[in-house]
Amino acid sequence: MDNIEIVVQKITDIIIQRLQKEEHRKTVVFIGKEYSSIRTYYEKRNYKIASLKDKSDTDIIIVTELTILNMNRIALGLPQTEDEVMIFQHFLNGKKVFFLEEGMELHASQHVAPRALLQVLENYKNQLVRYGASILPLKHFEKINGAINQEVNDKANKSDRKELLTVAKVRKLNLHAGDIFETDKNIIVTALARDYLRDLGVEIV
Repeated sequence: MDNIEIVVQKITDIIIQRLQKEEHRKTVVFIGKEYSSIRTYYEKRNYKIASLKDKSDTDIIIVTELTILNMNRIALGLPQTEDEVMIFQHFLNGKKVFFLEEGMELHASQHVAPRALLQVLENYKNQLVRYGASILPLKHFEKINGAINQEVNDKANKSDRKELLTVAKVRKLNLHAGDIFETDKNIIVTALARDYLRDLGVEIV
Protein backbone atom coordinates (compact mmCIF):
# COMPACT_ATOMS: atom_id res chain seq x y z
CA MET A 1 0.00 0.00 0.00
CA ASP A 2 2.86 2.34 0.85
CA ASN A 3 4.43 1.77 -2.56
CA ILE A 4 1.15 2.61 -4.30
CA GLU A 5 0.88 5.84 -2.32
CA ILE A 6 4.43 6.78 -3.29
CA VAL A 7 3.70 6.15 -6.98
CA VAL A 8 0.46 8.15 -6.78
CA GLN A 9 2.28 11.02 -5.07
CA LYS A 10 4.99 11.06 -7.75
CA ILE A 11 2.40 11.11 -10.52
CA THR A 12 0.54 13.91 -8.74
CA ASP A 13 3.75 15.93 -8.41
CA ILE A 14 4.49 15.52 -12.13
CA ILE A 15 0.97 16.64 -13.07
CA ILE A 16 1.21 19.68 -10.78
CA GLN A 17 4.59 20.63 -12.27
CA ARG A 18 3.18 20.39 -15.79
CA LEU A 19 0.14 22.47 -14.83
CA GLN A 20 2.36 25.12 -13.25
CA LYS A 21 4.51 25.22 -16.37
CA GLU A 22 1.37 25.56 -18.49
CA GLU A 23 0.15 28.46 -16.32
CA HIS A 24 3.38 30.39 -16.88
CA ARG A 25 3.30 30.10 -20.67
CA LYS A 26 3.10 33.43 -22.45
CA THR A 27 0.07 34.02 -24.64
CA VAL A 28 -0.50 35.27 -28.17
CA VAL A 29 -3.80 36.56 -29.60
CA PHE A 30 -4.66 37.07 -33.26
CA ILE A 31 -6.77 40.00 -34.44
CA GLY A 32 -7.81 39.08 -37.97
CA LYS A 33 -7.00 35.95 -39.94
CA GLU A 34 -4.92 33.35 -38.14
CA TYR A 35 -1.91 32.24 -40.21
CA SER A 36 -0.61 28.72 -39.59
CA SER A 37 3.01 29.79 -40.14
CA ILE A 38 2.73 32.47 -37.45
CA ARG A 39 0.90 30.13 -35.10
CA THR A 40 3.60 27.47 -35.55
CA TYR A 41 6.33 30.06 -35.00
CA TYR A 42 5.03 30.76 -31.49
CA GLU A 43 3.77 27.31 -30.55
CA LYS A 44 7.23 25.86 -31.13
CA ARG A 45 8.51 28.46 -28.72
CA ASN A 46 6.05 27.32 -26.03
CA TYR A 47 3.61 30.21 -26.44
CA LYS A 48 -0.09 29.58 -25.92
CA ILE A 49 -2.44 30.76 -28.67
CA ALA A 50 -5.32 32.37 -26.79
CA SER A 51 -8.74 33.47 -27.97
CA LEU A 52 -9.96 37.06 -27.90
CA LYS A 53 -12.06 36.12 -24.87
CA ASP A 54 -8.81 35.72 -22.90
CA LYS A 55 -7.46 39.07 -24.05
CA SER A 56 -6.96 40.51 -20.55
CA ASP A 57 -3.83 38.42 -19.93
CA THR A 58 -2.39 38.51 -23.42
CA ASP A 59 1.36 39.06 -23.80
CA ILE A 60 1.47 39.59 -27.57
CA ILE A 61 -1.14 40.80 -30.04
CA ILE A 62 -0.67 39.92 -33.71
CA VAL A 63 -2.81 42.04 -36.02
CA THR A 64 -3.13 40.36 -39.41
CA GLU A 65 -5.86 42.64 -40.79
CA LEU A 66 -5.84 46.42 -40.34
CA THR A 67 -7.87 48.92 -42.34
CA ILE A 68 -6.66 52.46 -42.91
CA LEU A 69 -9.41 53.81 -40.64
CA ASN A 70 -8.38 51.41 -37.86
CA MET A 71 -4.76 52.48 -38.24
CA ASN A 72 -5.55 56.19 -38.20
CA ARG A 73 -7.76 56.05 -35.11
CA ILE A 74 -5.20 54.04 -33.13
CA ALA A 75 -2.37 56.35 -34.22
CA LEU A 76 -4.38 59.40 -33.13
CA GLY A 77 -5.12 57.84 -29.74
CA LEU A 78 -8.85 57.71 -30.54
CA PRO A 79 -9.72 53.99 -30.60
CA GLN A 80 -13.40 53.19 -31.17
CA THR A 81 -13.91 49.49 -31.86
CA GLU A 82 -13.22 46.77 -29.31
CA ASP A 83 -10.16 45.60 -31.24
CA GLU A 84 -8.78 49.14 -31.51
CA VAL A 85 -9.21 49.66 -27.76
CA MET A 86 -7.46 46.36 -27.05
CA ILE A 87 -4.50 47.31 -29.25
CA PHE A 88 -4.23 50.81 -27.79
CA GLN A 89 -4.44 49.44 -24.24
CA HIS A 90 -1.60 47.07 -25.08
CA PHE A 91 0.52 50.04 -26.12
CA LEU A 92 -0.34 51.82 -22.87
CA ASN A 93 0.78 48.78 -20.89
CA GLY A 94 4.07 48.56 -22.78
CA LYS A 95 3.22 45.17 -24.29
CA LYS A 96 4.12 43.87 -27.73
CA VAL A 97 1.93 44.44 -30.78
CA PHE A 98 2.90 43.05 -34.18
CA PHE A 99 1.22 44.13 -37.41
CA LEU A 100 1.40 41.86 -40.45
CA GLU A 101 2.60 44.08 -43.29
CA GLU A 102 0.58 42.27 -45.97
CA GLY A 103 -2.56 42.57 -43.82
CA MET A 104 -2.46 46.37 -43.68
CA GLU A 105 -4.79 48.11 -46.14
CA LEU A 106 -2.10 50.76 -46.55
CA HIS A 107 0.26 48.14 -47.96
CA ALA A 108 -2.24 47.24 -50.68
CA SER A 109 -2.91 50.92 -51.48
CA GLN A 110 0.69 52.00 -52.01
CA HIS A 111 0.57 51.69 -55.80
CA VAL A 112 -2.79 53.40 -56.34
CA ALA A 113 -3.21 56.16 -53.74
CA PRO A 114 -1.92 59.69 -54.50
CA ARG A 115 1.56 60.43 -53.18
CA ALA A 116 0.36 63.27 -50.93
CA LEU A 117 -2.21 61.01 -49.28
CA LEU A 118 0.32 58.20 -48.88
CA GLN A 119 2.67 60.55 -47.02
CA VAL A 120 -0.08 61.36 -44.52
CA LEU A 121 -0.95 57.69 -44.05
CA GLU A 122 2.72 56.72 -43.70
CA ASN A 123 2.94 59.19 -40.81
CA TYR A 124 0.10 57.36 -39.06
CA LYS A 125 1.85 54.04 -39.64
CA ASN A 126 5.11 55.43 -38.27
CA GLN A 127 3.22 56.65 -35.22
CA LEU A 128 2.27 53.05 -34.43
CA VAL A 129 5.96 52.14 -34.56
CA ARG A 130 6.74 55.00 -32.18
CA TYR A 131 4.15 53.54 -29.80
CA GLY A 132 6.20 50.34 -29.80
CA ALA A 133 4.64 48.32 -32.63
CA SER A 134 6.59 46.10 -35.01
CA ILE A 135 5.44 45.81 -38.63
CA LEU A 136 6.63 42.51 -40.06
CA PRO A 137 6.21 40.70 -43.40
CA LEU A 138 4.79 37.18 -43.46
CA LYS A 139 8.15 35.76 -44.56
CA HIS A 140 9.52 36.81 -41.17
CA PHE A 141 7.48 34.00 -39.58
CA GLU A 142 8.10 31.54 -42.38
CA LYS A 143 11.78 31.17 -41.60
CA ILE A 144 12.85 27.68 -40.69
CA ASN A 145 12.43 27.47 -36.92
CA GLY A 146 15.73 27.91 -35.21
CA ALA A 147 17.48 29.28 -38.29
CA ILE A 148 17.95 32.67 -36.65
CA ASN A 149 20.51 31.25 -34.25
CA GLN A 150 21.76 28.28 -36.27
CA GLU A 151 25.27 29.68 -36.61
CA VAL A 152 25.76 29.83 -32.86
CA ASN A 153 24.14 26.44 -32.20
CA ASP A 154 26.29 24.73 -34.83
CA LYS A 155 29.42 25.94 -33.11
CA ALA A 156 28.15 24.98 -29.66
CA ASN A 157 27.18 21.47 -30.75
CA LYS A 158 30.67 20.69 -32.05
CA SER A 159 31.95 20.32 -28.51
CA ASP A 160 31.00 20.68 -24.87
CA ARG A 161 33.01 23.86 -24.58
CA LYS A 162 31.16 27.04 -23.73
CA GLU A 163 30.55 29.47 -26.59
CA LEU A 164 30.67 33.18 -25.79
CA LEU A 165 28.03 35.19 -27.64
CA THR A 166 29.17 38.78 -28.13
CA VAL A 167 27.47 41.79 -29.73
CA ALA A 168 29.57 41.25 -32.86
CA LYS A 169 28.30 37.68 -33.22
CA VAL A 170 24.70 38.74 -32.57
CA ARG A 171 24.89 41.30 -35.39
CA LYS A 172 25.89 38.53 -37.81
CA LEU A 173 22.66 36.65 -37.00
CA ASN A 174 20.60 39.41 -38.66
CA LEU A 175 17.88 39.36 -36.00
CA HIS A 176 14.85 41.64 -36.09
CA ALA A 177 12.26 42.98 -33.64
CA GLY A 178 9.90 40.16 -32.74
CA ASP A 179 12.43 37.36 -33.15
CA ILE A 180 12.89 34.90 -30.31
CA PHE A 181 16.49 33.95 -29.56
CA GLU A 182 16.79 30.50 -27.97
CA THR A 183 19.88 30.11 -25.83
CA ASP A 184 21.70 26.84 -25.35
CA LYS A 185 23.40 25.36 -22.28
CA ASN A 186 26.74 25.85 -24.05
CA ILE A 187 26.06 29.48 -24.97
CA ILE A 188 27.08 32.28 -22.63
CA VAL A 189 25.44 35.56 -23.62
CA THR A 190 27.46 38.60 -22.55
CA ALA A 191 25.70 41.43 -20.72
CA LEU A 192 26.29 43.78 -23.66
CA ALA A 193 24.86 41.21 -26.07
CA ARG A 194 21.75 40.84 -23.88
CA ASP A 195 21.28 44.61 -23.81
CA TYR A 196 21.72 44.74 -27.58
CA LEU A 197 19.10 42.02 -28.10
CA ARG A 198 16.62 43.77 -25.80
CA ASP A 199 17.14 47.12 -27.54
CA LEU A 200 16.60 45.36 -30.84
CA GLY A 201 13.28 43.97 -29.62
CA VAL A 202 14.44 40.34 -29.58
CA GLU A 203 13.19 38.11 -26.79
CA ILE A 204 15.72 35.81 -25.10
CA VAL A 205 14.41 32.42 -23.94
